[in-house]
Amino acid sequence: MSFFIVKKVYILYNYNGDNMKMRLLGAAILIVVLVPLLILGDIYFEIGVAAIAALSFRELLLLFKKKNNIPLIMEIFSYISVVVLTLSLDSILQAIALVIMILFIPLIIFKKNEYTFSSVTSLVGIIIFIGVIFHSVINIRLGSLWEILYLLSITILTDTFAYLGGKFLGKNKLLERISPNKTIEGSLIGLIVSTSISSVLYLLFVDPGANIAIVVIISFALSIIGQIGDLVFSAIKREFEVKDYSNLIPGHGGMLDRFDSIAFVSLFYIVIKLLFL
Repeated sequence: MSFFIVKKVYILYNYNGDNMKMRLLGAAILIVVLVPLLILGDIYFEIGVAAIAALSFRELLLLFKKKNNIPLIMEIFSYISVVVLTLSLDSILQAIALVIMILFIPLIIFKKNEYTFSSVTSLVGIIIFIGVIFHSVINIRLGSLWEILYLLSITILTDTFAYLGGKFLGKNKLLERISPNKTIEGSLIGLIVSTSISSVLYLLFVDPGANIAIVVIISFALSIIGQIGDLVFSAIKREFEVKDYSNLIPGHGGMLDRFDSIAFVSLFYIVIKLLFL
């Protein structure tokens, strides 16, 4: 069995060596940039996440503009709105209302072919979606470093072992129409490994007194949610016929290619925490 795994790793590296080197380079860059922000927290982390949110919005906006006209001034307002929503820690509902007002009022100013009702409703939806999911990431880190590390462990372990499990043992496609490289076997391996390790992490560092069964169930659910988030963003890429959202991160694609899972998981974790923890 050990020989089989070593052989598969060797073949995978030599078949796709350059891509793997780029992925390792991209991972190293992310670690160097993000780990200090995670440790420092406070305003440093907030600014870092707001920047990621703005870059993520840019990736969706570039796709959106392929089918919609957006005046330059509204693009500027849109970026400002994303940052405002991401950083509105105590007034998210008021911030959403402000965004809607700012982006809808110009309908009476611009010509119909420049800025339509359908384009503005879609744009508002994208802004609120990006702002709220990254807003949840900031909220969790400000509450506890270990909680955000717990959530990161879920997404990283799920992605890593789903990838490895699919490469070594994958035979049956998960959803080939949306993500042709994902397999059922890889998904299950990522789910099992992630649930096991992240549950231990939670019980050791987040809340040692928590109910073990509940923590395992929640970790299991969040791992599934992370995979669903990845599939949702993959479906968007399929819709616009692009491989990656951008080439910003070497070997990994864009911001949304890397942070889609943690954004989804963070948002659902806040809801689950209110109900069960």
